[in-house]
Amino acid sequence: MPVWSSPFPCAPLPELEHVDFPGPAGSLLIYDSPDRILLRWKAAGRCDGNELDQLMQSYQDLNELSRQGDHQLMAHWQIGDSHGKPPAADGITAALLMLWLQAAPEALDPYLQLDPGYLQRLLLAQSHPRQLLQQWINLPQGDLIVDDAFDDQLNATQEELKRLQRSHQQMSTLMAQVNDQQRRTRRLLASMLLTAQPLES
Repeated sequence: MPVWSSPFPCAPLPELEHVDFPGPAGSLLIYDSPDRILLRWKAAGRCDGNELDQLMQSYQDLNELSRQGDHQLMAHWQIGDSHGKPPAADGITAALLMLWLQAAPEALDPYLQLDPGYLQRLLLAQSHPRQLLQQWINLPQGDLIVDDAFDDQLNATQEELKRLQRSHQQMSTLMAQVNDQQRRTRRLLASMLLTAQPLES
């Protein structure tokens, strides 16, 4: 029977036997996004202050095993559907991860090697502030304690996200202008080549 393992908590996989991480050569390694792993640990009461270090170390371990080529890596959302799309990031957890990235810009690099589009999903999770606020309001009392320092950090993160979004829009506009200019240049060159007459000897 095929076997699988993961350094993170995962639900049992049908028709596959779970073994201790990292499992034997040829086995399947399952991973998930940081926001989802952190929420699972929190729900299971496993938070002891070392989660972020443990999280990144586990992703580094997965990257190393992938480089060795003896295991097959698969995202949790691809189980049963190899083309499955990654889920949207949890809004509140995404906001906290963005604050972490402000303090340590390379903190998520080990995971981004596995999932290069994750940073964009974190940014998209901030694009609906009303939904984020409603999610926070609906949390059970005591799940999230906010103080003035957190408010300041969150405001700074929102401003940084707006700046990144403006920069992305400017870059998209610039690329569109460059592409348009390239198209015009190609048309002009093609026209010149068609109308050019060889010199008679």
